Amino acid sequence: MPKAYDIVISSPFSNYDFFAHRMMELCGQMNLTFFMVDDVWVNDFLKKLKAGEINVRVLLDLTANQPLEEDVYTQLAKEVKRRGGRVLDDPDRTAIVAHKGNFHQTLLEVGVPVPETVTLRRDEAAGFKITDEIKERIGVPFVVKPAWGDSGIGVVVNATSEDDLRRSLEEAPASDAFLLQQMVTPVQLGNHFGWFRLYYICGRVIPCWWDPNSHEYHLVTPRQQQRHKLAPLTRIMKKIARASKMTKFSSEICLQEDGKFFTVDYVNADPDMNPRSFYPNGVPDEVVRHIVWLLFNEGLRLVKKGQGFFDEDLFEAEGGWLEQRRLEQQAISK
Repeated sequence: MPKAYDIVISSPFSNYDFFAHRMMELCGQMNLTFFMVDDVWVNDFLKKLKAGEINVRVLLDLTANQPLEEDVYTQLAKEVKRRGGRVLDDPDRTAIVAHKGNFHQTLLEVGVPVPETVTLRRDEAAGFKITDEIKERIGVPFVVKPAWGDSGIGVVVNATSEDDLRRSLEEAPASDAFLLQQMVTPVQLGNHFGWFRLYYICGRVIPCWWDPNSHEYHLVTPRQQQRHKLAPLTRIMKKIARASKMTKFSSEICLQEDGKFFTVDYVNADPDMNPRSFYPNGVPDEVVRHIVWLLFNEGLRLVKKGQGFFDEDLFEAEGGWLEQRRLEQQAISK
């Protein structure tokens, strides 16, 4: 009989230890087997999986290389899927929605607000001219971003000409398409910019303030959501989730001074999990812990096939993290 692992995390990022250790702790509490696949283990793990020596029931894929067929983590995700395991999220689906150029049109069709955008293929770029008509449509300056890619690679802000497009082409050689996009300017809301990075995890939306300059996170409290009328954030995220059919992702949404919301980063399939306790620009620790809880609960449900997972009362008890955070912030501000 092959060795069976209930929950496996795959990630080349050593800075996700906080996330992995919390997941391992929960697995231990519920008597589930766990393994962390990183750069040290990934090749051997994939080899044993293909040989039928091991089996994976649920794989939490935290990598960023879904479109790269030759990437070993992509191969691992596809092999787990081929052998009947559940991958969060499905690598074939992820590769589709991670393409900003293709998914942009899908978002338009389902009514998700996005900036005015011109999309072009790489093979069209050589003779492409940013005409007065295009400038009138998207404004100047504008943003150039690759359709494939993450971590801001190839993104040019305050672009004004074809030179900026060529710069993006050079910095993101793997991208087959590029977006020329209207710049959005966030409104000032108290001590925060109206720029949000939101997590969608297993049906739940976790909103964070995110400073596009300093990259610092702060949790959006229930009182702030009410005061600044931020309910559209949740509605937009749920529309993106329905359109993408993803279980876990993050998006960036900007609120402008005119009161309009625009989704500026559509689906980040490997959302940031760096905890603030270790990284100055990291995600608040309580957010990372809650995300782990949500993903563990989903993994437990899949492993137990709908039986034995936590009931709603216990789930909500752990979910009181947000109210606790609000009380802590109130105490600090006094």
